[in-house]
Amino acid sequence: MQTTSSDPHVEPDFGAGSSCARGPPDPLAPGDRGWPGSQPERGALTEQSDDLQWLVALAADAQRPPAGHSGVHQLLARASTRLRSALGALYAPEKHLCLVHRGDCPDAGPLAAFWVRARDRLSVWALQKREPLVLNSAGKSGAAAPRCKILVVPLCAESGRLIGVLAFFRTAGSRDYRRRDCALGVQLGRLALATIEAQFDALTGLLTREALEQRQACVKSERADLDQSVLYFDVDQTHVVNDLYGFEIGNEMLVKVANVLAPPRLPEGALAARISADRFAVVLPNTDTAGAAALAEHLQASIRGLTIGPLDGPIGVSASCGVAPLLAMPQGLSRALAAAEFACKTAKHGGRDRLKIDSCDDGTMLRGHVDAVTVGQLRTALKSDQLLLYAQPIVPLRNAALPGGYEVLLRLNDPSQGVVLPGMLVQVAHRYQLLPMIDQWVVRKALQLLGAHREMLAARRLGISINLSGQSIGDEEFTRELGEMLRAAHLPAGCVTFEITEQAAVSSLARAEEMIRRLAPLNCRFALDDFGTGSNSLAYLNALPIARVKIDGTFVQDILANSRSQATVRGIVELARGFSIDTVAEFVESDAIAKRVRELGVDYAQGYAFGAPEPLETVLAGLYREASRQSPRLPLEA
Repeated sequence: MQTTSSDPHVEPDFGAGSSCARGPPDPLAPGDRGWPGSQPERGALTEQSDDLQWLVALAADAQRPPAGHSGVHQLLARASTRLRSALGALYAPEKHLCLVHRGDCPDAGPLAAFWVRARDRLSVWALQKREPLVLNSAGKSGAAAPRCKILVVPLCAESGRLIGVLAFFRTAGSRDYRRRDCALGVQLGRLALATIEAQFDALTGLLTREALEQRQACVKSERADLDQSVLYFDVDQTHVVNDLYGFEIGNEMLVKVANVLAPPRLPEGALAARISADRFAVVLPNTDTAGAAALAEHLQASIRGLTIGPLDGPIGVSASCGVAPLLAMPQGLSRALAAAEFACKTAKHGGRDRLKIDSCDDGTMLRGHVDAVTVGQLRTALKSDQLLLYAQPIVPLRNAALPGGYEVLLRLNDPSQGVVLPGMLVQVAHRYQLLPMIDQWVVRKALQLLGAHREMLAARRLGISINLSGQSIGDEEFTRELGEMLRAAHLPAGCVTFEITEQAAVSSLARAEEMIRRLAPLNCRFALDDFGTGSNSLAYLNALPIARVKIDGTFVQDILANSRSQATVRGIVELARGFSIDTVAEFVESDAIAKRVRELGVDYAQGYAFGAPEPLETVLAGLYREASRQSPRLPLEA
């Protein structure tokens, strides 16, 4: 159907004789009857089949873009070529995306200038109509708008919110855009939207950590000889803002901080990402640590100038920052992020809203030597079984008939100090991306011990919780080996629950969801630990198929004296109950705290009020003896 209009509030008007083909066609519908220039070069079914095969290949290639490109760049370039367009453009302001791909046509320059002038009007039209637009006679000779042919596809999320537009331009002498082109454009819009949503954080529009790693991997070969630096920002007092003013204000603060860490304040080629709930990273090309620190101070000043909250009592905003060099070496970005994060923590402990450079100053060389020694101690501890597994009970609060369970905890048998917390080992393992090695040892050892008592565990319906670090989430090799260990243990359904912290899940929601999807069929469950500390906890409950949330201990420890902690716990309980999810209160250290969390509706409790951690083998042996007295025929399995 063709219509004409000169009302700019209804449809864009780019000159006399503009024509608009409205109404989204059936995806890849065969035939072009009734459309201008509809002279099929081949059979419609053959063209449809070719387009489908090309789209499948394009979707796969978008996940592995060539050096120097992101998946979105790759998609736009190939889509422009496929649609025989002189210019292709993608505009998604919330994601800080304004991409243009020019073909070999000499008129691409004027078309690009025209696109810059017209993109806002086209976006308004897309917001109103939410359907493809075809203009096969836009503009007029000698006018500011050059004669051209335009295809515009709105990018609308499932919620209906407009993300942006995808636009293609042909010169006036080229063939008209046909129904097939429009249908292909619709599919390209859907693929572009999926690619954008996979690579960009939903709240802030910045890159996700995974996308940052992919983009950096694409360009690292081009920048191997250049200085590069990493900035790591931790927004101060996020927890306080969420508690006092609510998550909506907390999210507003994060969005405004993200806008500071985006163009035009960043140099060309810089990459900015939201690493986790309130933490951001920026990779700066051709910048040494001194230059990076100067830019970081400027960004911190801009963050201090933000206005958040009520006009009569605005909330102060600040962010601590760590700076580290990005070296051309294996896992260079991961190491740089870990070093910048450590520097950021040092700055935060020094008084917040401060900056620290990770360099050879202030004992960093000494720390590097200590870290190297500690890594050696960690490897020795793993090989010589100096690491120990303890277990602390998790007991039902409101229904004694419900089965209880235990959380597996890690301890170190230090030759000089005895059994201690493995604090230093874990900190160094975190800095050097070695936590999956610890997780693997813990899971293997725990499942071996539990497998010897599977029948007793089934009879008592006991649940065993095992912690997984954020570094293990999405690790393909770790996930594969974890699946093999679960199959070998052959434990009762629901016996094992893997706990991941809310912050770790937030940092890579897609990878956490994929890991849970792959392992859930193996009769294990998943829980979110430290729940309530994130900026959008409801979204994570809705996105992840979890069975339990463990309320962060900071809310539990002062629940008797702090009304806000009580309100937070009550809100988490009501939220979890709406999703049919169990709740566990951590750090229940007294009968009075236990009574209060029971009154607030918490299902389970864990803490010294119910038992101190004991060696897992001792706990299992005691449970077996008790079960044997009740059922003498219960065998001890090898």
